[in-house]
Amino acid sequence: MMLSKRIGMMIVAGLLAVTGLWAQRPPGGMGGMNPFGGMPSFGLQNPTAGSGAEYILTTKGKDMDMSVVILGKEDYQGTPAYWMEIRMVNPDLGGEMVMKMLTVSTGTEQGVKRMIMQRPGQPPMEMPSMMMSMMQQHQPPPVTTKGENGPSGTGELVGEEPVTVPAGTFTCQHYRKTDARGTTDLWITTQVTPYAVAKMTSPDATMVLKKVLSNETSHITGEPQKLNIPGMPQ
Repeated sequence: MMLSKRIGMMIVAGLLAVTGLWAQRPPGGMGGMNPFGGMPSFGLQNPTAGSGAEYILTTKGKDMDMSVVILGKEDYQGTPAYWMEIRMVNPDLGGEMVMKMLTVSTGTEQGVKRMIMQRPGQPPMEMPSMMMSMMQQHQPPPVTTKGENGPSGTGELVGEEPVTVPAGTFTCQHYRKTDARGTTDLWITTQVTPYAVAKMTSPDATMVLKKVLSNETSHITGEPQKLNIPGMPQ
């Protein structure tokens, strides 16, 4: 039983590592999940069903393709929520890993309310509500204050400049933040959805926009099953 509980906690930790991102929320009530820990987010930008962005994420000298897509909108307890899908592909994964999340981005209910995950070659599994509550507790509080140069947590505005990435050239606002980990530079543009990021460099990783996506549908295949972790209520 102790081993099963430990495995369950490892699953939670792994999900937190992947999804403990985009939790910062800018002024105006927009917000979401950030798949790269600690990277500042400017919230949902024109979250239209089928729209998204594909990135090249480089960490420890290895590249990973990662896509973030808006699938649709629905009501969650009287609050607008979005179905968002994060897809990751690299040789170590053995294929494409997909996470489909129902995310509330405004009000006191903000956060991920449901999550369906599908590993390569496996059936889709829906996370139990207890696990979702644990993830919610570990997310940082939303950013709601605006500093002199932009949303709190993004650093100082360096200026506006053109940035060329594999997806093309975009006019971006360039933000820079320095802390104990080093310097992080972020280039954002309203031309990119669902997040405004065109490029990011940090001491741990770099990310560049590979492609702007449209007319996307879910990559989850099959009927989701409830993930049963011994010792954890559903």
